[in-house]
Amino acid sequence: MPGFLKRAEQKLLLNKPLIWSTRVHLVLYYGILYNLLLAGLSYLAPLDVLGDTNEEYWISFQIIIAAIAGIIWLIYLLRFNVFKKYGTIKPLHALTTFLLYFVSTGIIVLSVFIYPVVESVRVNLMYSDIVLVQDINNLTLKICQLEHQVLNRKWGYDTVAVVENGKSGGRIIEHEAIYKDTTPDGAPIWSHALVAMDTATFNSTLAGIDSVVKLNDTMYLFYNTPRLQFMSGYMLAVYSKEKLLSSFDLYNRALKHPPTEAAMHTIAKELNELERKYLGGKKAGTYGGDTQPDETPGDYILKHYPLVDINNNITTITSKKFDFSERHLAEYIRLFYYFTLGITLLIFIFRHTTVQTFFLSLLVGVLLLILTTMILSFTNNNSAIMDWIVCYALLFFARSIFTFSSTKRSVVNGIFINLFVFMAPVFPLLVFGMFYEWNEKRYYAGHGNYEGFFLKQYLPYAEIAGPVLFLVLLATYINKLYRRWYSLPEN
Repeated sequence: MPGFLKRAEQKLLLNKPLIWSTRVHLVLYYGILYNLLLAGLSYLAPLDVLGDTNEEYWISFQIIIAAIAGIIWLIYLLRFNVFKKYGTIKPLHALTTFLLYFVSTGIIVLSVFIYPVVESVRVNLMYSDIVLVQDINNLTLKICQLEHQVLNRKWGYDTVAVVENGKSGGRIIEHEAIYKDTTPDGAPIWSHALVAMDTATFNSTLAGIDSVVKLNDTMYLFYNTPRLQFMSGYMLAVYSKEKLLSSFDLYNRALKHPPTEAAMHTIAKELNELERKYLGGKKAGTYGGDTQPDETPGDYILKHYPLVDINNNITTITSKKFDFSERHLAEYIRLFYYFTLGITLLIFIFRHTTVQTFFLSLLVGVLLLILTTMILSFTNNNSAIMDWIVCYALLFFARSIFTFSSTKRSVVNGIFINLFVFMAPVFPLLVFGMFYEWNEKRYYAGHGNYEGFFLKQYLPYAEIAGPVLFLVLLATYINKLYRRWYSLPEN
């Protein structure tokens, strides 16, 4: 142990025994040091950007290390307990110790997330969004240029009639032609449909149509470019400022003005370089195969170019790049928070109750959950699980109040207190889940489906209300509750 840490520990022991007993100073120092070392090793570790990630091995290893670190910390915690030694307990004792336990637990749990974060950072440094989008656009554009004779087919169109009062408020398909081979050589022709639209739908649809021909005041032809996009660009369309070329853009750049024969060789060479870049060691080339009578242009392209492998490799890159993007970040934060919260609550309860009461509380909680699930499964009413859990929480709270009028320390009462404390941080979330199920059933009964049912936007409010409520209870009720229960003479 470094000298400055020994001096800090001595001062905490003499002046702040409550903080010293949590050993938060040791966890912070060694935890931060270890996490920094782990981040450095993760950055230097071999990385196959185009291959499958190795994060599951790193995470599994880190879970074991985190478990060992947690056990060592618990051994230190068992050495001294201000609460159980009847030391000087201040009004904010429960709140302070819980927050210190939460920080310490969070430092240990955080190590499990280090490698995935570092891997995502490394991939972002190697492949920017703009470069990936540009490469996808260049790949598709060069293929369209090389295969312009195959891809330059007739455009599909819809005959659109504008009606004054469209009752549907949307698109009404009155007739749709069947896709048929009508050319002498068996090549397919795009199908078309007769469509009726109201004015509002027509105006909103008009902006996204590639080409429009006006036949008269109420009749139009909506032309759509044949599909020329052969790569998905997973997540890039959402997060990249550089936009993927649409089929209409590709038509104007490649098919409308085809390259000369002299330029074809250069385009093929550049395409070959791009293919090798994203094939991950595989030999660039074509898959070949005989042309089938019913083969579409898209089938032809996928058969003659390794776009499936390239698209899979680019998807692997983007999945690593955007692993901690806005879309997934909330999920990781919830995972970290609730896992840390659960462990912290168990440590907090263990430090404020007897060993016998602690393990009996765990047993009763598990048995209650199993029995409730079994009863509801036999009654075919699984959706009522939230109702039961909320009732349990209220029952635990009501029973804990009797602690202040008790004359003996009861194990049963201690179990009720522990289960109430464990459920208190998520009680608003449980109430939200209960009301969500009620309203979902009522909405389905009235509409026959769940379309248009929106309540999930209120979920973050319930998640925020939970910790706020729990911190208030720690400072006002739980501290006195545990102090009263533990100070009572045993039965």
